[in-house]
Amino acid sequence: MQPTYTEYPDAASFLAAARETLEREECANSLMFGVCLRLVGEPEAYGSRPYLAAIESEGTLRAAAVMTPPYRLQLWTAGEPDPASLAMLTGALLQEMWAVPGVLAREAAALAFASAGHDATGAEWLVAERMRLYELRRVDHPAYPPGSLRPAGLDEIDLVRRWAYGFHEDCFADGEHERSMQSAEEKVRAGTLFVWVDGVPRSMAARLRPTPHGEAVSFVYTPPAQRGRGYATAAVAQLSQRVLDGGKEFCTLYADLANPVSNSIYQRIGYRPVADVLGLDFSAA
Repeated sequence: MQPTYTEYPDAASFLAAARETLEREECANSLMFGVCLRLVGEPEAYGSRPYLAAIESEGTLRAAAVMTPPYRLQLWTAGEPDPASLAMLTGALLQEMWAVPGVLAREAAALAFASAGHDATGAEWLVAERMRLYELRRVDHPAYPPGSLRPAGLDEIDLVRRWAYGFHEDCFADGEHERSMQSAEEKVRAGTLFVWVDGVPRSMAARLRPTPHGEAVSFVYTPPAQRGRGYATAAVAQLSQRVLDGGKEFCTLYADLANPVSNSIYQRIGYRPVADVLGLDFSAA
């Protein structure tokens, strides 16, 4: 049976079709799920009109795609990616003239989507990042360094923006540092960005993208001069505990597979691998 493609006008209508499926593997789907839940309450949260689409076959969701430009398209597929579904998705994006800078998905789905795009447009792709998604349900508390965790204050916004610049420099190669700096400032104002303070702030981490049973930890950064003292480990462990104490069942966290140190640190405090994710960037056709 030919699959059917639907593009949704808003996140609420998208979730009406996709939520049950996404929630079955809530941790693995937490990025897409969390972004959409935020869009329900804040349609302009990402500063652009979002793309939200799903492909169904015989009443079953086969693929779902969410994009909040200028970020990559997030792609979910049921099992092995279906070439017909991805060709349909690619065709719809082209017809509607959506600019797709890249894709973020499990490796098979990301490569299959990139191949479908190449077949349709000739666009090439390159691997921008390989990440591992982790889940934590109980904190294995480390030996803590001196200090404690607290929310970043409004008087620390300049510091946090500088650190966000460093975070973006470490994690991305797109030159869009202001995006992370603005996001960090917004998190300070919302009370969701925290600093580990040992006399003065030494490291930071933020909580974001809540889903019904979980929440993500991100924006983990320690300036180079303060590294190797356990500040980031302490911040992530304590912030993760706060998330669990607040009633969530699990925390999620993405780590760059090119950084074995951070992956080792997160596993030592209780984070367990869930899925590997590939980020691809597309060239112009």
